[in-house]
Amino acid sequence: MKTMKKLLMAYAVIIFNKNKSERAAFLGVISAAGMFLVEHYRHDKVRHAMAKDLARLDQELSQVRRELDQLLVKTSEKSNRSKKTRIIKKASSVVSASTADEYLSSTNMDSSDLEFYDLSDDENVNNTNTLEDSLDAVDAKLDSGILRDIEESLNKLTDLCIEHPENCQLLWRIGKAHKKLADLIEDKDMIKEHVTKGIEACESALKLKEDEANTHKWYAILLGNRSEFGSISEKISDGFLFKKHVERALALNPSDGTLHHMMGQFNYEAASLSWFERKAATALFGVPPNSTYPEALKYFIEAEKHLNYDWKSNKLMIAKCKIKMEDYKEAVDWLEKASKCARDALDDKDDTEIKTLLQKYNSYR
Repeated sequence: MKTMKKLLMAYAVIIFNKNKSERAAFLGVISAAGMFLVEHYRHDKVRHAMAKDLARLDQELSQVRRELDQLLVKTSEKSNRSKKTRIIKKASSVVSASTADEYLSSTNMDSSDLEFYDLSDDENVNNTNTLEDSLDAVDAKLDSGILRDIEESLNKLTDLCIEHPENCQLLWRIGKAHKKLADLIEDKDMIKEHVTKGIEACESALKLKEDEANTHKWYAILLGNRSEFGSISEKISDGFLFKKHVERALALNPSDGTLHHMMGQFNYEAASLSWFERKAATALFGVPPNSTYPEALKYFIEAEKHLNYDWKSNKLMIAKCKIKMEDYKEAVDWLEKASKCARDALDDKDDTEIKTLLQKYNSYR
């Protein structure tokens, strides 16, 4: 550019020694050349400003990428790898876009043509589909009583364990899912397999967090199921373990009506032990589980206070305690209350027992 200016100035000196018309023509050339120089300088300045802006943008993007990498390190290894790949690709696309815009600016494109990109990932920590939302959906399906829903919930919980390893909230729900499946199938081997897997899940949850009431609760429930296919010594051992975990769960959550029912059930069974079972328990553990029907009744009555629905099984157990205590009129009243409760898929056994007891003690109505 400086060389061109010198040439024009030298040429101007020569021309001014010529006639007027030649000087006028030359001035026109000078004006055109001046406009060219001004315009060229203006574009050069714009390109320089754009280059500075783009350099600053690239620097900011690099900082964003570093911060995203630091955030992703805190997630699980598998999730970290997949998410980091997607985010880096997006960041790279922004850098590529800025390079393309630099080329466009050199062809006189306005800086307003720059395109801005959203770097947020639809699976990041701000995603509305949080773990809590997932667990709410899982809980609804687990309590539906529908086999397919419970199977889907178990699969979902297994997937969530990959994303959220060592989470006791997932593990005790896996135990619950196995218990629910065991209740809905008839194959004894499959029942035993589900109960065993459920117990293992709850044991893992207890190692992670000892003071979670639901873990103790579902562990105890599954132990109760295991006693159905164990030896006498295993049943007695599981009975002591059952009581221990129900008591711990009640200490953590005393307003859970189901836990009071479970303690009532334990005391009822302890009060019903045969002479032989008591001797076996004494030989194995030094002291047998010992209780009375009035003690069992107190837990069932307490459960009624905390339950927010009419539970047929609890009312039936109150009636059975009353029968053992020879309070037959009260027993019949509770049997009638139980018979009026809404039934579900697991009520067949209770319904049969209620009908049989009502016929037997009908004279006490």
